[in-house]
Amino acid sequence: MSNDAIVLLREDHKEVRRLFREYRGLVEGDGEGGAQARREKVERIVEELTVHTYLEDELFYPRIRREVPGLAEAMDRAKEEHHVADLLCEELSRMTPDDEGYDAKTAVLIDAVERHIEQEEGDWFPEVRSALGRKELQEIGERMQAVRETAPRHPTGGGVLHRIASALEG
Repeated sequence: MSNDAIVLLREDHKEVRRLFREYRGLVEGDGEGGAQARREKVERIVEELTVHTYLEDELFYPRIRREVPGLAEAMDRAKEEHHVADLLCEELSRMTPDDEGYDAKTAVLIDAVERHIEQEEGDWFPEVRSALGRKELQEIGERMQAVRETAPRHPTGGGVLHRIASALEG
């Protein structure tokens, strides 16, 4: 596998899209396992997204923001989109498929992430590839691969909603 940061991020996107398709298949009834299978699939989605957003937020976006000034505002927006996805992941990690809104919340997460991926792959990645050299993209990719092993796998639980819920629970 290539060490190119964009290639690695596209591979993550491919895996997340595969998980989304499998989840949709379970919801639409052409999969087996019902509620437990849906929960396990959402747990995998949350894990993949948590690792991916961490790598982008901590390693990729800051570097792009510094070295490709024309994308600074886009990187700020992307980070905010990740924040929204993180909140949804955090909420889903505390829910079960029997909870009201579980499938709807998962659908909103999937829709938001799919739009984000389209924008990254269609608009931002080509501009990044043009602005940075092969060596720089490989350097970023190598760092991403090294950090991936220790990256968070689950939402941190540090969001405002979690703190409010914890305070109410007592």
